[in-house]
Amino acid sequence: MYETSPRSAQDTTAWPSGHVPPCQGVSKGWRYGILVASTRQLAEGRIVQDSWVGYHGVITSPWLSQAQPIKVIAPLLSKRAFTSIAFAGLFVAVIGAVQFQHGRVYYPHVVVEIQNHAKLEFLQEGVPKDADCQATTAAIADAIRVTCPTCRVAIRQCPGKLEPEREKLFSEEPIAVPSSRMPHGVVLYLSDNKKLALAACRETERLSVATQGFRAVCYPPNTRRPLPGSPRLQRVETWQALAGFLILLLTGFASAFTGYLIVRYEALHANWSFDPIKTGPQKIHATPTPRIGGLGVMAGLFVSGAALLATEQGASGEQFGYLLFASLPAFFGGITEDVTKNVSVLARLTLTMLAAAYGAWLLGAVLPRLDVPGLDTLLKWTPFAIAFTIFAVGGVANAINIIDGYNGLAAGHAVIVLAALAYVSAQVGDSFLFTSALAMLGALLGFLTWNYPKGRIFLGDGGAYLLGFWLAELSVLLVVRHQEVSPWFPMLLLVYPVFETLFSIYRRKVLQGNSPGQPDRLHLHQVIYARLTKASAGTSDSATITRQNSTVAPIGWLMSLCCAMPAVLLWKETSWLATASLIFCLGYVGLYRQISR
Repeated sequence: MYETSPRSAQDTTAWPSGHVPPCQGVSKGWRYGILVASTRQLAEGRIVQDSWVGYHGVITSPWLSQAQPIKVIAPLLSKRAFTSIAFAGLFVAVIGAVQFQHGRVYYPHVVVEIQNHAKLEFLQEGVPKDADCQATTAAIADAIRVTCPTCRVAIRQCPGKLEPEREKLFSEEPIAVPSSRMPHGVVLYLSDNKKLALAACRETERLSVATQGFRAVCYPPNTRRPLPGSPRLQRVETWQALAGFLILLLTGFASAFTGYLIVRYEALHANWSFDPIKTGPQKIHATPTPRIGGLGVMAGLFVSGAALLATEQGASGEQFGYLLFASLPAFFGGITEDVTKNVSVLARLTLTMLAAAYGAWLLGAVLPRLDVPGLDTLLKWTPFAIAFTIFAVGGVANAINIIDGYNGLAAGHAVIVLAALAYVSAQVGDSFLFTSALAMLGALLGFLTWNYPKGRIFLGDGGAYLLGFWLAELSVLLVVRHQEVSPWFPMLLLVYPVFETLFSIYRRKVLQGNSPGQPDRLHLHQVIYARLTKASAGTSDSATITRQNSTVAPIGWLMSLCCAMPAVLLWKETSWLATASLIFCLGYVGLYRQISR
C-alpha cells in the first residue's frame, strides 16, 4: 500500500508558524480517501490547474493547499527482476528476427500432366532465395518440354511453406503413391491406374541409371522410403582432404606461435591477463598463469579463414567465414571476462546465445529433429526450434567451460570430439564441416603445446566459450545438412560435459539446497583430483601441484574416448547411440558415488 511521508503528530517545529500538521488526529483510512477522491477527480477532468500529479509520485490538491505534499512511493523492480525481463525481451526479439530470416525458404514445385490422365509431381528441397527457386522450377519445366513434347506443365510455383503431408515426402515414412528420390527432392507418380503409375516409377529408375549417372530408386506405395546412403570418404575429393590437413597444420602453427608470444612477453600483460592462485574453490594451479589462451585459438581460426578465402574454395570458404563471424560474440564475452574479471555468467551466456542466433541466420543452424517422440513435433514449429537450438548451443558452451578445470581436460576432450565430427563429415562428403572441424582441432593442438602438461597458459573463458560454441554449431549443422546422421551422434560425443552440467545443477539445487551457480569443488574431475592427491594433500611445492594437476586430464580423455568410439561406429543408429548415452550417464553416477565416498 502507499504510505504518507513519516512525520510525528507531535512534531510541529517542522511546520510553518500557525499551521497544524495535516491529518493530525484523523484516521489513516480518511487520508487514503483523500488520495482516492483526488485521483478520481483527476480522472474526471475536474482537477486541471490547481492540482497535478508529479513525475515523482507527489500529489497535491486544493484541499491540501496548506499541507505537505503526500509522497507516493511506487514499488520499483529490483535489479535482478529488471535484468530477467530485459533478457527475456531480448531473447524473444532475437528469435523473431532469426525466424524472419530463417523462415524465408522456397520449395520448387512442378506438376506435369502426361498421357492417360497421369501426372508427375516434382518437389525439391527448400532454397533461401525466391529467384533460385524460380530458376529451379524453370529448369525442370524446360527439361520436361524437351524430353516430352506432348506433356503439359500444369503447375509451377514456389511455396514458402509446406503442409505436414508435403513435409512428410522428404522423410522415410511410407506414402500412398509410388515415388522416387532425386538428388535434392522427390517425384510422385499420380494416376487412377495404380499399375501404370508404378510402371512409370520403375521406368524412371531404369532410365536414370542409364542416362544421368544416379539411381532414382522407385518406392512402391505404402513402403518405407529410406534416405539415400551416405557417401563414403572418397566422395571428399583428394585435394579437399589434403587442403583440410594443411589447414590443420597452418592453424596449429598460428595457435602455437600466438601461445609462444603470450608466454614470452607475459610481463607486459600480467596485470590484466594472469589468473591468480587460491582466489576461489576451483583454482588448482601453483603460480599465476595467463588465462588468455583463447586468443591463440582465435588467431589460428582467423589464419585458416584467410587461407580458405585466398584459395577461393567457393562455398566452403564463405561458410567458414560465416561460422567464424557468428562465433565472435561468444569469444568476446569470454575474453572480456578473462581480462576484466567482471562479466557475469548471464552476460556470457547471452552473448553465446546471440552467437547461436547468428549461426541460425547465416548458416541455417536450427535443429530440425532429435529423434525424440513429442519433442520432434514441437521442433516443427520454427520459433520453438530456434529457441531450443539457441539454448542448446549456449548450454554446451557453458558445459565446456565447466569441465575446463585442469590442464588439457577440456581441450583434449574437444580434440577427440572434433576428430569424430571430421570423420563423419568426410563420410557424408561435407567439405565445409570437415575443414571447420580440422581447423579447430589444429588450433587446440597448438594451444596444448603450452597448456599440457606444464600449464603455461590457460584456455580461459574466451577460449572455452569459443570452443563450446564451435562444437555445438558443428553438431547442429551436421544434423541439419545430413538427414542420415542421427542427432544422437553429437549427443553421445558431448554427453560428458552436458551430463556434468545437469548433474551439478541437480546436486547443488536438490541435494544441497544451494544456488546452481554457486561454485564448489565437487565436479567429477575435482573429485578425481582429490582422490588422486589424497596422499599428498596440502603440499605447497609448485612442481608437485602442476604434476598432480595434469594427472586428471587423461582420465577425462578416456571417458571421452569411451563415448567417441561407439559414436563413430554407429553414427546412423539412433537406438544404439541413445542406449550408449544412457549407459554413460549411469556409469558417471556410479563412478561419482564410488570416488566421493
